Order: sequence, then C-alpha cells, then structure tokens
Amino acid sequence: MIAAQLKLSPVKLPRIKQWTFRLAEFGLVQGLVQLLTALAGFMIVRHLAKPEYALFAIINGMQTATNLLADLGIGIGVRSIGGRVCDDRARFGQLINTALALRRRFALVSLSICLPVTMWMLWRNRANGIEIIALSLLVAAGVFPLLSASVFSVSAQLHHEYRRMQKVELGNAAMRVGLIGVLALSRMNAWLAASVGVISNWVAAFCFRRWAGHHADLAAAHNKEDLRELKRLSLQSLPNTIFFCFQGQVTLLILTLVGNHNGIADITAIGRIAALLTVANVVFTNVLAPRFNRCQDPERLPRLYLMLVAGMAVVLAPLLLAAWLYPAPLLWLLGDKYASLQSECVWVIAANCLALLAGVMWTLNSSKAWIRLQAVGYIPIILAAQAIAAGCLDLRQFHDVLIFNLVSVAAPIPMFMVDAYVGLRRVPQVAVCNP
Repeated sequence: MIAAQLKLSPVKLPRIKQWTFRLAEFGLVQGLVQLLTALAGFMIVRHLAKPEYALFAIINGMQTATNLLADLGIGIGVRSIGGRVCDDRARFGQLINTALALRRRFALVSLSICLPVTMWMLWRNRANGIEIIALSLLVAAGVFPLLSASVFSVSAQLHHEYRRMQKVELGNAAMRVGLIGVLALSRMNAWLAASVGVISNWVAAFCFRRWAGHHADLAAAHNKEDLRELKRLSLQSLPNTIFFCFQGQVTLLILTLVGNHNGIADITAIGRIAALLTVANVVFTNVLAPRFNRCQDPERLPRLYLMLVAGMAVVLAPLLLAAWLYPAPLLWLLGDKYASLQSECVWVIAANCLALLAGVMWTLNSSKAWIRLQAVGYIPIILAAQAIAAGCLDLRQFHDVLIFNLVSVAAPIPMFMVDAYVGLRRVPQVAVCNP
C-alpha cells in the first residue's frame, strides 16, 4: 500500500503545483478586482445619505430578483447540458441560442411582476414620483444585458478562459471606481450610483458575447431537445425560484412594511463588508466549480465536493471572528453614520457568510442538476423556519429582524446536503474526469 502511494506521488505533486499556481494567479487578479469593487462600494456608502442609500439598496436587490426570475432554471440547464456539449461548436451554439430565446420570454414576465413591487418599495421609502420612475427604468436597463451575459459567460467558464473573464472584471471594476470617484467629488445620488452598475452590465454582456462566438455558432438554430430539457428544469425550479426571489428580499420587505427606512441602509451597508470575501466566491465559481461540473468520475466527485465546501468554510471563518471580536475597525470602512452598529455587525456578517456557503453548495448541486429535494422541500423548510423565528421574535425591532435573516439563510443548508448525498450516490459508474 505504501509503495503504491509512493508511486502515485510524482503524478500528484505536479498537479498540486499546477493548481496552486493557477489559483494563486487567478486569486491575485481577482483580489485586485474585489479591492476596486469594495472601494467603489464603500465610497457609495460613505457619500450617500441613509435615505438615498436605502433607495440604492432597493434597486440593487430588485434587479437581482428580476434577473433570477428571468433565469428560472435556465442557468442550471446551460451549465448541466453545456458540460457535455461545450466542445461541439455547432451543438453548443444551439444550446446557447435556445437558452437566450427562453430567457427573453421569461424576462418579460419577470419585469411585469418585479417592477410594480420595486415602485411600491420606493414609494414606501419616501422616493418622489420622478425618482420612482427613473430608478424603476434603471432596473429594466440593468437586467437586459444580464440576460445574455449570464448565458454567454458559461462558455468562458466551461472553456477555462479565466484570463478573459478577469479582463472584463478588472476593466469594469476600474471603470466603476473611476465613475464613482467622479460622482463622489461632484454630486452623487441613488440614480447616478445605480447607473454606473448598469453601464458595467452592458460592457460585460458585449465582451462575453463576442468571446462566446469562438466556441459556439451563434447563428445555430434552436434545439428542440435542449428546449424540452430547459423547460423541464424551469418547471421544476419555478416554485423555488419565485420563492427565492421573495426570500432574497424578505428582510428589505419587512423593514419597508414596518417603516424602518434607516434599517435598510444599515443592513445593506454592513453587508458591504462581506464583499471582501467575494474574491473567494468568484475564484470558486469561475475556476473550481467548472472543474467539478466537468468531472464524471464517481470516485473523485465526493472528495471534490467535500473539499470545495470545507475550503469555503475555512475562508469565511476569519471575517466572522473579526466581526464578533473586533467590529469597530470593520464599521470604520462604512463611515461615522454606521459606527454605532457594533452589536448588529456580527449578525449581518454571519448571515452573509452562511449565504455564501449555501451558494457554494447550490452551485455544485445545480451543476449536476441535483435538485430533487430542493424542488419539493425548499419552500416548506424555509417557511417553517421563518414561522418559528417570527413567532419567537419581534420583527418591529431591528436586531430581531437580523436574527430572522440569519435563520432564513441557514434553513436550506441541510436540504442542499441531502441533495448532494443523493446525487453522489446516483452518479453513473463511468470513470471519466475531464481536468
């Protein structure tokens, strides 16, 4: 046994060194991207008054919800099917065009639902008529480029074009810092700050579309088989996606209903601190998750899954400890308006860390379409957890809303674990792993 292990070590060591250098290179560039992104975010927090920042937070949240509802499981299908056909240019083009056509149809439905909710939330948070119209239009303007960018970027991920992805992200981050810096020195409001994000979305969509053409025939006809599979996954994801859109904004909705306008600014501003960990999440999404997606070896998949989830937990732990033991230096990043939120800081950071960990598990599961339990249990499990939490807490109190938020994001994690366990046990016994 020892001799066999010694024989394998020369093969394993070069692979370990290769991955170490690859992750280090990606991580360093991504660290710069996230540093610039965090700098832009902190400038927005510091220069916007709390009422204006609350409107900015609502716009960002509703844009995310609109995009999720427009996806409706299509992203799962593109990654799952794409992992099998991405090396066939014609076939991959059929998949991309089929997914884009379906996303556009879903987007119209998504906007018809989310825009009225956006307008109501803005009105409840004291936006005037012009602000409501202008900010709502920004939501639509920011979603349309995301429809294509999220599909075309799968091509870059599956073909390991990390440097190209980083060029887009680094250029966008630098552009955001520059534009936000100009606004900070002149005049900044929620509409102008949100417009910078919309411009970034369009730039990313243009770049990813151009690069996707190298690996996919963008003039290919739609594929009926892909359409059936995407629709099947969409129907399977429909209840959970609708609920997830609501779930992602439930804290803002509660604070809007109880009239706590400053609370929206407080919770989203502290959440900016967790953006410091986005570098780890982006490295995972763009480098590690696609490798897991392409791997078909039933013996390696369990080890890869556990290693990726545990690795993310280790990365998140230091920030959570800092928020618990030394919150003041973290809050300094946000400015004097938020310096008194030391006791709330740990709850918000903990919720964001759990959300990132749950996101890792969801990404790994969805890349293999392991969503059986999630399809039927996601809503009941979270509603049950929220009902228990709401019965024990006073949601008129900001601190209790933060605890409610923590319970909400933690509830689906056991379900993701079960889906992964079942999925791993049902992997076809074909020992092939595309590195």
